[in-house]
Amino acid sequence: MRNRALTGFLGGALALGLAASAAVASAGTAAAAPDTSPAATGTRTQDVTLVTGDRVAVTTTASGQDVLAVRPASHAAGAGAFTSFQDASGDRYVIPASAEPYAGRQLALSLFDVTALMKDPSAADRVPVTVSFKAGTQPTAPTGLTLTSTTPAPAGGTAGRGASARGYATAASGRQLARLLKQRIGADVTAGRKPGTTPLFQGVASVGRTGAADTGASAGTAADGLQSGTSNGYKLDILTLDVEDRSGAGATGTVLLTDTDDATVFAAVLPVVDGVEKVAVPDGHYSAAIPVPTYDAAGDVTAQSLVTITDFTVSGATTEDMDARTATASVTADTPRPADADFVSANWARTDATGQTPVEYAPTVWTTTTDGTPVYVNAQPAAAVGAVSYNEQWSGHAPDAAGGYRYDLDSAGTADVPADQQIHVTTGQLAAVAERYDRDPASPADGQVTSGELASDTPGMWSAMATQTMPARLTDYLSTFNGGDWLQESFTGDLVFIGERTVQAGHNYSVDWARGPVTLGLGQYPDTIPAGICEACVADGDLLAFLETNDSDPGHAGGPSVYADASPGYQASLSRDGTLVDSEDSPGVYAEGQDTPGARYDLVADQDSSAETSVSQSTSSRTELTFGLPSAADTDSLLPDTLSCAGQSDSTPCLVLPLLTAHYDLATDGTGTSHRTEQRMGVEIGHVTYQGAGSRAAITSATVQVSFNDGQTWQKASVTGSAGHYQAHWTNPVGARGTNPSIRVTAADADGNTLSQTVMHAYTVAGITS
Repeated sequence: MRNRALTGFLGGALALGLAASAAVASAGTAAAAPDTSPAATGTRTQDVTLVTGDRVAVTTTASGQDVLAVRPASHAAGAGAFTSFQDASGDRYVIPASAEPYAGRQLALSLFDVTALMKDPSAADRVPVTVSFKAGTQPTAPTGLTLTSTTPAPAGGTAGRGASARGYATAASGRQLARLLKQRIGADVTAGRKPGTTPLFQGVASVGRTGAADTGASAGTAADGLQSGTSNGYKLDILTLDVEDRSGAGATGTVLLTDTDDATVFAAVLPVVDGVEKVAVPDGHYSAAIPVPTYDAAGDVTAQSLVTITDFTVSGATTEDMDARTATASVTADTPRPADADFVSANWARTDATGQTPVEYAPTVWTTTTDGTPVYVNAQPAAAVGAVSYNEQWSGHAPDAAGGYRYDLDSAGTADVPADQQIHVTTGQLAAVAERYDRDPASPADGQVTSGELASDTPGMWSAMATQTMPARLTDYLSTFNGGDWLQESFTGDLVFIGERTVQAGHNYSVDWARGPVTLGLGQYPDTIPAGICEACVADGDLLAFLETNDSDPGHAGGPSVYADASPGYQASLSRDGTLVDSEDSPGVYAEGQDTPGARYDLVADQDSSAETSVSQSTSSRTELTFGLPSAADTDSLLPDTLSCAGQSDSTPCLVLPLLTAHYDLATDGTGTSHRTEQRMGVEIGHVTYQGAGSRAAITSATVQVSFNDGQTWQKASVTGSAGHYQAHWTNPVGARGTNPSIRVTAADADGNTLSQTVMHAYTVAGITS
């Protein structure tokens, strides 16, 4: 009973970084609801692979802002240095610094167009490429690429044109290309040549993303060429940009050039070759920005320099110099406790004099290092035409691995590029978050965590992604200069959890990540909605209920990580008064025409992770929910106007379904292992809420059962408490040592809505208990 509305929604919702888009197949013939899919409107995390094997996770918030995090393919020195552009079309590019000398030349810019790659479902695993060979060259697969088809050279011997081929690069093969880039650059530096002088591939003219048209300029460009004159009514003159690296030699890279009178006339990402870029542009006012990497003889990136010119005028033939040696201000942080940098970013955006482009969509350059490699910038004044928006981000960890703390800092935005690039913070300006990171005993110890502050008046947002050995407990000190609204993620084994939290300076907080038992359900979301749309609402008879993977924190939304080797199996069904109305191979259901007063519903959702090698706990779960429809007079359940749902219109508001939620505080260590004979577990029962909207029906009961024989028999646990707050107690018998018991919880509210949740292999009993 699949339909297009649900397929459109779930395809995006499961992409919540969560890489389960394959859980939803093609749609049937039922009428589609209005397009409220996250692809159009919502908060989601999507992962793409670059041709160099690096991974980029893009979290798009409900407000439309993108937060980027990069997972480098290598941990080698300088391998975490990246440049990112946003051009006039709104496309975002992420270019590894090791590829800069070849980007826009043998490696087309389209290979690094993250926005375009996000539209290709296969790009989470591979990059589709087209290779153009030079005339007379026999097509063979370049290093790091696999070719699947070949097209012969054009008949008639077209000058300079050879054969072409299509293929792909994967994360694994991309690492081969990254090693080749490093070798070529190192050899050039050793020989005293400019990096990128040696061709990357012999006999290859270019490699681009299949289906892309690489022109080197963005949509909206008025002209590009080497002749002055007129075009589309604009007087054109030749602009020459001379670019030097930190040694004074001509640099090869990519420059963002923007018409600051009107960016729709000209805003382009252009290649600079051997220190020079020449382009024909309309007369007027401009700005320019270029990241310039520095390399050593091993081909490693040792520094990133962001060189900007706030204002200059083109009138007649014009030459502007962009010298990386002027970038002398290092982006650093003055922290209350010692910390070593693991993420540094300088973020620069340019809006034009028309004021029509919001800063988050302005032509933008980010220069980022995810391994602490230094970033330098040159001081620049505020703009005379249009405006500059600039800020720095800096993250660092305790010098001692046992230090147990880190800093994630985001400076307040400025209208200039200050000469002082040090973020100054005091203890009183920071929020302290006690973070606990758990993991399944079968999952790898190395996980990743990300932190990025959301702000509407800064040019762009990056999440600092850091490798974190798990389990772990540490204090994360967060800045609050931009409102203190932080988006954080935890990648643990095959699971990822995402949460948005607003913090205040001088306050202490605590949060647990991936703490089990892990179940299917919903939570209480005070700041954000997991997929950009209400996942448990009804409007005009359109009923959608989509369950997330839950950990112990009710504000988290989770699911399978994009790095998972396998995705869980899902199955969900919805019945009304005993009649099946929808069934899906996913954790969500959708049905139209659900507006019968007094109707009672049964929702059953299953998740099976038993086939995943990194999962030994919470191997499967079943969540059974019964509920009725909220009344139109139930103002407590009225979804806030800032949020949306399927079926919503001006005359039909969204009502949050009265679905029960359950979250657990099981007394275990960081690997979900209990060392106790007398076991306890906190149980919190509530209702799904979005920014406070949801059922207020009193919770009237809760029970807990435990099985020590894979669900063949169940034993009642002792439960105390009331009104949704409970404590369960039971005994782990000697015979259960070294096994994984299962847990079943039931609950009900005063309106007759119920929950029954069964988690198989919920936790592990240690071999020795006390």
